Amino acid sequence: MASAVEYHCGRHECRSCGQVSLFRLFLYSRKGSISLSSFKAIWKKVDAIVFGVVKYACVVILTALVAVVFSIFFGRYVLNRSPIWGEPFSLLCLVWMSLLGSALVVRKNEHLRVTMLDDKFGEKGVFITEILSTACIVVFSLFLIWYGAGLTAKGASNNMAGINVPYAVMYVSMPVTGVLNLFAVTGEWLERSEKK
Repeated sequence: MASAVEYHCGRHECRSCGQVSLFRLFLYSRKGSISLSSFKAIWKKVDAIVFGVVKYACVVILTALVAVVFSIFFGRYVLNRSPIWGEPFSLLCLVWMSLLGSALVVRKNEHLRVTMLDDKFGEKGVFITEILSTACIVVFSLFLIWYGAGLTAKGASNNMAGINVPYAVMYVSMPVTGVLNLFAVTGEWLERSEKK
């Protein structure tokens, strides 16, 4: 029995062009379930979009941070007056860039690690340490989501001096990063499963 919605060339996954519908995740295939390969294909597309947006957001935030810090320096030491909004805005940019950047590092598995004992541990030992590392990231991400949501709710009623923006705008970076970290870890382990 054919599925309720047909795509592109009449299939969920076109054999001629290799396109996979993003809606495939939410619809049943002809067999009544979604195959792991289709899920991975959809995940790759979503992952590329999400972390592409995060990457460009970091570039924009870093550019704004450099421009604001330069204007603070120029105002303070050349004009003898610095903008009152400069320091809180640079703090906001720094927090967001640091946390979003950490999610990018988790996604690429490029965070700092001690590798001098990898030869002594062997393959199984290294695999166990990678599982422990992932578990730590997951626990920390859940903490970021839980604690960050509480801080965001509390910060909604207080404004940052100089820019008159609620502290919630800064604190919401914590749960956002927690969710991105969980997404990143999932993507990383899906990639590892393909390599094996």
